[in-house]
Amino acid sequence: MIGLALAATGLTLMLRSDLLFIRNGTRRVPAQIIRHQLRRRGGATLYSAILLVPDERGGFIEVRDPLTTPFPTPVIGELLTVVHPIGHPGKARIPYPWFRAGVYGLLGYGFVMFGLEVTGLG
Repeated sequence: MIGLALAATGLTLMLRSDLLFIRNGTRRVPAQIIRHQLRRRGGATLYSAILLVPDERGGFIEVRDPLTTPFPTPVIGELLTVVHPIGHPGKARIPYPWFRAGVYGLLGYGFVMFGLEVTGLG
């Protein structure tokens, strides 16, 4: 039961974060890594890239990539293409399509397997 709840919660949270991208469509824009935000959790240091992204008024805004890693990547000064929902440049993120597909697949598989186990069909 707990596994089913965890898988359902994970799928719900991912779909919720992707809903704006699905509903509004996406826009690809160039961005530059200007620094990394450090977070310390129980002895581990985690890094989030801070992106300089062009907004829709001709200026630039700073956006923190939602993915945290144990090492500072991409490197400061690197230029890359990011995606954001049309009209929401503050939601920009580095696209990791294989990573996202893998997480969706893993959570979906877990949801189905735990669902089959709970219903007694598996």
